[in-house]
Amino acid sequence: MKTSQALAASLALSVTFAGMSGPAASQEDAGKSDEVTVLDTIVITGLKGTDAAKELPVSVSVILGNGQVSDAIDPGAAITRATPNVYFGGFAQPGVDFVSMRGIGPLGQPSNSLDNSVGFSTNGAATSAFGFPPSLLDIERIEVIRGPQGTLFGRNALGGVVNVVTRPADGERELKIRGEVGNDGHHLAEFTAGGWLQENVLAGRFVARLNGVSGTIPNVVVGGEEGDTRLAAARGTLSYTPTDDLRVNLILGFDTEQRHSNYNMLLETPNFPASGADIIPDNRRKRGEATLEIQRDLEAIRLTSLTNFQRIQLDGKVDTADDLVFQAVYGFTPPHGADISLSRDTDTIFSQEFRLSSLEGEPTKWVAGVNYFHSSYSSDRDQVSSYSPYSAGLFDTRIRSHTLAAFGDVTVPLTEAFNVSGGLRAAHDRQSLDSDYTGIGFPGTVGGYAQKSDISDTYLTGRVAVSYDWTPDVMTYASVSRGYASAGFERYTLNNAVGRDSLPFRPSTGWTYEAGAKADLLDNRLSVSGSVFFNDIRDGQLVGYDIASFPVTFQFVNQDYQTYGFEIEARAEILPDLHVGAGIGLTRSRLGDVTDTAAFGAQTGNRVPNSPDFTANLDVSYRFLENFYATAQYQYVGTRAMEIANTGTLPAYHMVNAKVGWNNADWEVYGFVNNLLDERPLNFGATYSPTAHSVAVGPGRTFGLGMSRSF
Repeated sequence: MKTSQALAASLALSVTFAGMSGPAASQEDAGKSDEVTVLDTIVITGLKGTDAAKELPVSVSVILGNGQVSDAIDPGAAITRATPNVYFGGFAQPGVDFVSMRGIGPLGQPSNSLDNSVGFSTNGAATSAFGFPPSLLDIERIEVIRGPQGTLFGRNALGGVVNVVTRPADGERELKIRGEVGNDGHHLAEFTAGGWLQENVLAGRFVARLNGVSGTIPNVVVGGEEGDTRLAAARGTLSYTPTDDLRVNLILGFDTEQRHSNYNMLLETPNFPASGADIIPDNRRKRGEATLEIQRDLEAIRLTSLTNFQRIQLDGKVDTADDLVFQAVYGFTPPHGADISLSRDTDTIFSQEFRLSSLEGEPTKWVAGVNYFHSSYSSDRDQVSSYSPYSAGLFDTRIRSHTLAAFGDVTVPLTEAFNVSGGLRAAHDRQSLDSDYTGIGFPGTVGGYAQKSDISDTYLTGRVAVSYDWTPDVMTYASVSRGYASAGFERYTLNNAVGRDSLPFRPSTGWTYEAGAKADLLDNRLSVSGSVFFNDIRDGQLVGYDIASFPVTFQFVNQDYQTYGFEIEARAEILPDLHVGAGIGLTRSRLGDVTDTAAFGAQTGNRVPNSPDFTANLDVSYRFLENFYATAQYQYVGTRAMEIANTGTLPAYHMVNAKVGWNNADWEVYGFVNNLLDERPLNFGATYSPTAHSVAVGPGRTFGLGMSRSF
């Protein structure tokens, strides 16, 4: 079925579904939370229900919406700053960022738009790797759920899920403008409006934002500075509640991102960071999304329809042969303008889910449903190269993916204190590749090559957990989960350039064993949770490369690995106006049995790349003199192996953000500093030689002033 046909059919079913009659039931808005302190009950909806985070037999971090997360120039990294054992990796370019949880993630870089081992979603609707990070405009909370979530999220939730929940249209009147200015061209302008369009029946909310910062990294070849970033986003929400037992939410969003950053800078260059690119890189992403959610409460069940449509477009213009890197590694500089890549990648996503679930307050909680997911990906690359046959020619690639799944999950109280839960998902994946390559006469390439290939797989994911409530405020749990990351074709189709098929990589599977405890202590002034885990991953997906060869040789292979460790999180009310939160995470990782067909340089026992051994976070908020406040946030990320051969290491870094301000009912004035220590995080790296490594660099220090006015 074509995407447009599927969309029309699902919308028709949704409308019919909304019109079903049934007795009225009390309405509980799962997406809404009151103004709370950090110690009040935090509700999450990422597990297809409405649950208190402290009652779930799973390791979960909930980040409440605040400026330090939602206003960030690097929103993907901001998500990980308050979540132990969660790591952000990226190439300083939109659409190719990734996340690893507990050491589970891409072993090199994502091979296609659906090659992610951590699931990403907004308001419960899944996106692809190109859609991460989604716009963090006007968020209510971010739910970070560790461990395989295949039962409810399906493919590519092998390590866990990040679910962003936006502010609902709840009828609350709000009209607000906000602005910021700072160093290095930092700027932000935001407008918010919300309220009832028809009292107690139709509510609306609209938010728009522009923000950005100027570049500060010198380009030593063409002059100027790199790192310039521009973000823009808008979101509109309508909520229709004609009766107590029916709710319809429509969310429309659009965002754009433009970054001028080199992903391949020489770490050892004097006065690092500096770029040796022949051009100022230009990478852009446009993302549009529409989500329609319909909930109908009957006498004993809730019916939900979730329809989502996304279109994501990436445009890039980059130099693939940085002068500083080539001079350090090969002793020469390629001709300027001889290694340029022009690309456009487009991912059109449609998903439809229908599910039945128990109502809130029922002793037995359950959910069951069906889900359809479709991705239509296209890539057009026009590349010239002075050194590599894999980067010379015209590449036209189409990858289409379909997944159909049925799922169910239930929690049953066997006694007043003892609960058993479990779930299962059966799914069928199908992916097709249609590629055409046209050569431009580079030595070693063919004049033309076409490929049509298909793969499919049917698989099960699931979980079993037990929990025991020692008191109303203390619980322990243990669980076993099986996760899955789908197989697929690599989007670069590099082998086509030399007259060979692009071979698919196998799916990744894993078993995760976890035990944990959660407690509210000291009259609910202290909340503590902790867990230990072991992950046994088979066929982790890997983009391997041999940089020591000239030209560079690529592999798309699979590799077993294991990770184990723990995370501990705590939140405390030290004083009525002083709140502190902290977390630490430890992950040990190693490659499993490395075979003769493994990636270049892989050795049994090597560390898993892009997996920090140790992470820590701390946040403090304090209100004083009635209307003044201060917040501070600290993050530590330990060393990471650059690649699977473990020949390079990314250094540890510290991140400190702070904000001080004054507010009343109508006004807010504040000052802020992000990355106070000016330690630019290195988010991804590659080894060329023992004395030459290339890296992607995060933003430096930003400080400024802000003001808002509510009407």
